[in-house]
Amino acid sequence: MKLKYRIIPQGAANGVVPLNWIFIERKDVKACGLTDLEACKAVGKALGDDCAAVNIMDMDDAITVTSDGIVAPGAVVGVASVDHGMINQNYGFLPISPIPYSDKMIEEEPHMKQWLMDEYKGKTLYRGPSREDRGNRGPNNENMTMSGRIANNNCGSEVMNMVEMTEILAPFFGQVELMKGGEVIIGVAGPEVSVGIGMVVSERHGRIFGGDNLGSYKAGMSAHNSGVYAKTVKSDYPAICSTKSVLAEYSLRALDIGLVPGRHIGCSPALLCLAKAYGKPIDFDNITRRAWIELESVGLSREKLEEPAPVLTRDEVIAHADEIIPGMPNAVKYKVSDIIEIRYTDID
Repeated sequence: MKLKYRIIPQGAANGVVPLNWIFIERKDVKACGLTDLEACKAVGKALGDDCAAVNIMDMDDAITVTSDGIVAPGAVVGVASVDHGMINQNYGFLPISPIPYSDKMIEEEPHMKQWLMDEYKGKTLYRGPSREDRGNRGPNNENMTMSGRIANNNCGSEVMNMVEMTEILAPFFGQVELMKGGEVIIGVAGPEVSVGIGMVVSERHGRIFGGDNLGSYKAGMSAHNSGVYAKTVKSDYPAICSTKSVLAEYSLRALDIGLVPGRHIGCSPALLCLAKAYGKPIDFDNITRRAWIELESVGLSREKLEEPAPVLTRDEVIAHADEIIPGMPNAVKYKVSDIIEIRYTDID
């Protein structure tokens, strides 16, 4: 029996990708009669002396949420770091916990109203690990795995080679396209993406912030709180993202059910610019001064967002997403088949 996996090899995308990144579908893990950890060990063994970050993906029965509160199809359900065929016993593997539906969650985390949409209803939510699943890791690596040279951070969205000091991001809609075999854009993340990552929502067991952050971070706030320096935090990292039209399609679903940037969902540059183009409200008054400082540092002031502008239809917003959503102006579009390899490894 052979286990199927996808790998973006180091050097892919004309040398932009700095380390190996492996994606395994949970259905393939189950078909081989393996646990997620056993599957990670199997691909680690196949790599030999090489190293990689590993994401276990459920693209059939799961959903997750981006840092700014947009629900996405599929989820990372386990992460690992492998080096020389080894996975650190304490820190090398981390399961992502299923989160049960409750009316209380919808009340306290209004962005999760998206879970009630037909395309997401009934699917299992995964964001981050529960306290029980992450164990005694401490606050600095509660959503991270580490083995040897490799760290897999923020529940599989940011991976790094800690010896070579190289790093790459993959916001979740980019991972959706990797698994679907669609198209991605790859380039330097830049200041707008760096600022956007910090514009989070309130939620328990988040992909970036673990535990219960309902009282710590809310829509309209910045988790970076870095002032004009927020635009530099991740700006020089390469990133694998969906096309902007795909990002717009999923984001508009949230706007269509009445979710408001700055009140229910995050105030990332992408969401603010999409809402303006689509003629949807923005809760300007609920966006904190600290968040405005970060937004203004990338050219998004309240005055600019309040300027009159033509309102576009849904189809027009998606068609013109490249002009509407700021950031990554020099990214290169790739077919996923041009950067990813399908491999198989024998199961003992």
